[in-house]
Amino acid sequence: MTNAESDTLTNGRESGRSADMILTNARLWGGIADDADRPPRAVAIGDGRVLALGAEEEIMPRGHRDTKVIDLHGARVVPGLIDSHLHAIRGASSYIDEVEWNAIRTLQDGLATISAAAAERGPGAWILVLGGWYPAQLTDEPRMPTPTELTAAAPDNPVFVHPLYGHDDHAVLNARALDALGWADACPDPAGGTLDRDAAGRPTGVVRGLPAYALIASLAAPTDLAREVESSRLFFQRMAAVGLTGVVDAGGLGMSPDKYQAVRALWRQGRLPIRVRTNLCPVTRGNEPAEVETWEQMLEPALGDEILAVLGLGEVVHFGCHDWEGMVPFPITDEAFTAFVESLRATARRRWPVTIHAILESSISKVLDGIEAVAEQTPIDSLRWNLCHAECISATDLARVKRLGLGLAIQGRLSQKMNVIASRWGEDTARDLLPLGQIRRLGIPFGAGTDGTRAGSYNPWQSLWYLITGRNVSGGPLRDAANRLSRPEALDAYTRGSAWFSFEDDIRGVLRPGSLADLAVLDSDYFTVPDEEIPLLASNLTLVAGRIVHRSGPFADLPLQDHDPRPGPQPL
Repeated sequence: MTNAESDTLTNGRESGRSADMILTNARLWGGIADDADRPPRAVAIGDGRVLALGAEEEIMPRGHRDTKVIDLHGARVVPGLIDSHLHAIRGASSYIDEVEWNAIRTLQDGLATISAAAAERGPGAWILVLGGWYPAQLTDEPRMPTPTELTAAAPDNPVFVHPLYGHDDHAVLNARALDALGWADACPDPAGGTLDRDAAGRPTGVVRGLPAYALIASLAAPTDLAREVESSRLFFQRMAAVGLTGVVDAGGLGMSPDKYQAVRALWRQGRLPIRVRTNLCPVTRGNEPAEVETWEQMLEPALGDEILAVLGLGEVVHFGCHDWEGMVPFPITDEAFTAFVESLRATARRRWPVTIHAILESSISKVLDGIEAVAEQTPIDSLRWNLCHAECISATDLARVKRLGLGLAIQGRLSQKMNVIASRWGEDTARDLLPLGQIRRLGIPFGAGTDGTRAGSYNPWQSLWYLITGRNVSGGPLRDAANRLSRPEALDAYTRGSAWFSFEDDIRGVLRPGSLADLAVLDSDYFTVPDEEIPLLASNLTLVAGRIVHRSGPFADLPLQDHDPRPGPQPL
């Protein structure tokens, strides 16, 4: 559709429909084919969709007495961002008890946030920093805090701090946290982790191992459903504040059926502000095929509605084929591979979309072997199967991805630990990560995201900065220019590209007549701000289905609009 054709709609179901809302003086970028330098336009919105775009004198007659008219005063408007790989539901449940270090730049600032949280919450409340940051981003002292420093910052509160997942990383507990967990003297190590100990065998407060991190978080996080619902509401409102109007939830470790109660309750109440598409995965090592079968027999893709719906399976299919952070070699055994393929075969027969985690080239090749074996018997080309991460993918395997009709969910998560990547994989590999030049030339569908909230910052603008500039915040090597994206290309990947995974790229991630009215009015112009200011962008006004789900700055006085509650008895 040309720009002229997209500006006005004279036939079809949108023609003649009155507008519930009209945005005027909108400096609109409606998608990859649009010109960011066009003069401001007006946007008519009705029944959750874009009705028409054009000059104000053409659009204003679409209004009626009750139409809400909002003057954007030339602010930049973009399609609402969609994170194609965000552990949103897991992060949402404990958000209310977390302290964010995503944007801190000094260790002293980080410790100050701990003290401030202790003062606000009172003695005894847990204070959690659950990933999303890495010591290399700190400009004063690029290191973890010590247990002593955390005790000094909050002597009367249990504190737990862990970085995003890297290599040879560790987490830190203060004295009150060790007491709360009962970890003293010759206590055993937690499952899946180790405790550093002093000469007398007493835990020092340093703990290692991702399973141990998850255990501590589960013991410290809220267990009351009402609190989890409120925590989830605050988290998804925060997502709307950075311009996200949707996420593909990546499932993840420990995401058993009970972990979805809070987001479902929020959705039934009509208070889930953005669109969530869920991927579901097994949680018990050794029982993966049975758990996959249970999910797939109980549910089905697209079950739900326009706000919350099941998408597919992943990112874990079988733990024996899941190479974690790719920091160490990961051999896939024949037994694990056989179980992985059998689960995929059953999933293909049931017509489920699948997202599969793979980072190392050896893992990617083996996963593609399995997908090819399935595709020989059962067509998968219409199911939008995809690999997530795939940073180390080779040219040979990109050709296989193209031949199989797969997509790629890519992230900017490595921008925070490129120094670690270079030390483990080599500087040449680090410069060539995410071969976006080849991906684009082959026409492979790809969408952008973060892998937040623990393995990376959830900030979409930091990921966009990384994809555009190739830079990082950890002092690692610059990514090659051939594998960077222009600003329109990167934003397209974070909007229409991410909508591809949920089969909605025809109506989401673009702004044109008939598309869903999901958009963000930015606080600065993404297309003109200096590169270093891209990570600082946010939304002053976010709409989902034409409803105001976030407002700030010049629009702070506008009322928020919940979605319609779902019928039936509401959860207690």
